[in-house]
Amino acid sequence: MHTLVHGVPPVTGTVLGKDVSFLYDVDGKNSTLAVSRHGREDQIHDRDVAGVIYDVRETRRNEVQPQLILKVAESQAPEATRMRFGFDALPVTNLPQSYLEAQLITKTPDHLYVPPNKDGSSNLHVIISIRSGLGEAQQFFDNVLIEALLILGLNKENYVVHTTKSEKTIIEISESTLLPRANAGIAQTVLLLSGDGGIVDLVNVFLSSAYTTSFVKPKIGLLSLGTGNALANSSSLNRDTTRGLSSILRGTSRSLPTFKTTFSPGSEYLVNEGRSVEPLAISAASGFGTVYGAVVCSWALHASLVADSDTTEYRQYGSQRFQMAAKELLAASNGSAPHVYQGKITMFKLDKDGKEYAEVLKEKEHMYILASMVSNLEEKLTISPHSKPLDGQLRLLHLGKTSSAEVMRILGMAFRGGGHVQEEVINYQPVNGFRIDFDEAEARWRK
Repeated sequence: MHTLVHGVPPVTGTVLGKDVSFLYDVDGKNSTLAVSRHGREDQIHDRDVAGVIYDVRETRRNEVQPQLILKVAESQAPEATRMRFGFDALPVTNLPQSYLEAQLITKTPDHLYVPPNKDGSSNLHVIISIRSGLGEAQQFFDNVLIEALLILGLNKENYVVHTTKSEKTIIEISESTLLPRANAGIAQTVLLLSGDGGIVDLVNVFLSSAYTTSFVKPKIGLLSLGTGNALANSSSLNRDTTRGLSSILRGTSRSLPTFKTTFSPGSEYLVNEGRSVEPLAISAASGFGTVYGAVVCSWALHASLVADSDTTEYRQYGSQRFQMAAKELLAASNGSAPHVYQGKITMFKLDKDGKEYAEVLKEKEHMYILASMVSNLEEKLTISPHSKPLDGQLRLLHLGKTSSAEVMRILGMAFRGGGHVQEEVINYQPVNGFRIDFDEAEARWRK
C-alpha cells in the first residue's frame, strides 16, 4: 500500500488495463514511479525512461486517453562484457501530473520528421558504427531504436540506415551524402550510434569543406555506444540509461563547440590499429595539415595510451582498455622505465581586454598534457571539473616529470570527482590554444 510522498497522495490509474495506484517520488537521478496493485509494488526508475507519449492509436470516444511509458532496459550476463538492450512501451492511464511534467513528450520532435527529397529518399539517417565500444550499436538499433521510432510513426521506409564497413565509412557517408545535401539547403537529421570518434569524423568533413549560401547544418542525435563517451558523459546525454534516446525524444539542439589543430609538414595519421600511416589533408588556406576536434587534444601519456589501446584486442575490455594501456606505459611488463616526454609547450591566453598573448611552460619534460573541451573522459573520469556542458572553453591540464606511482595516484583522483586539479604539481587553466614543439627523435613519442 502506498503512503504519502512529500504530502502528495497516490493517483489511481491503470497498467495493461488493470487498476493500479501510482506514486511519483522525485529524488533527482533516483526518482521513481511506484506502481501498486493488490499489495505488490513495482518501481519504474526515471533513469530507464525515454519519455511518455499519448497513445493515439488506442484512443476511443468517452475514454481516458491512454499513455505509453517508453522504457529502455539494460542487462548483462555475469560473464558477458556486452550489454543486452530491450525496449518496452508500457500502456497506462492517468499518470500523476508531476510525472507527466517530467517525462511527457509534449511535441513530436521536428528533427525526426524532416521532409524527404523529391525522389522520395529520406533525410533522416541512422548510422550504426558496429566497431564502436564493445560493438553494441547494432543490437541497440535492432532492439531499441527501431521500436522507438515505430511508436512515433516512423517505419523503416521513413529513414535510411548506414552500417559502417570500415573506419572511414562515416567520413564517406558525410562526403557523398550529408555534405552535398546540406550545401543544397536540405534539412537533415543523423541518429549516430557511435562514440566520440563518429562525431569527430562528421566534424572534420564539415569544417574542412566549403559551404554554399544555402548551407543547412544537419542535426546530430548521438546515441552513446562508444568506449569513453566523453561528449555524452559531459553534456548530460548519459544522465540516464537510455544512451541518449531520451534527449532525442525530448531535447532540443545546441551548437557543438569545436577546435582546430594544425600540424607541421610531414605529419601523418595513424590508421589500421597503428600499423599504417596516411598523409594529413593539407588546408588550402594555411598550407598545413589540419584536423578538427570536439573533445580533447593531447600528447604524452594520454595520447600514447589512447593510440596503443585502439586495437581489437584491447577493445574487448571496454573503457578498462585505457587503464590497461596506461599501466603498460608506466610500468612496462619488460621492466623498462616509463618514457619522459621532451618538448616545449606554449600556451595562448587572453588578457583582461581579450587580447591574446603567449606564455611558455618552464617545464621541458612532461608526463601528461591534455587540452579538453569536456569535463569527463568517461562516466566517472572527471578530467576537467571546471568545464561546463558545451561551454566552448578549452582547458589545459599539464603534469611534468614525475614517478609512475605519483602519476597513477594523481590521475586516480580524477575518478573521484576531479580532485587531481588541486594538486600543486598539476597546471590546470583555461587557454585559447597551445603549441607543442617536439624534442623527440622517435616517432612513437610524437603521437
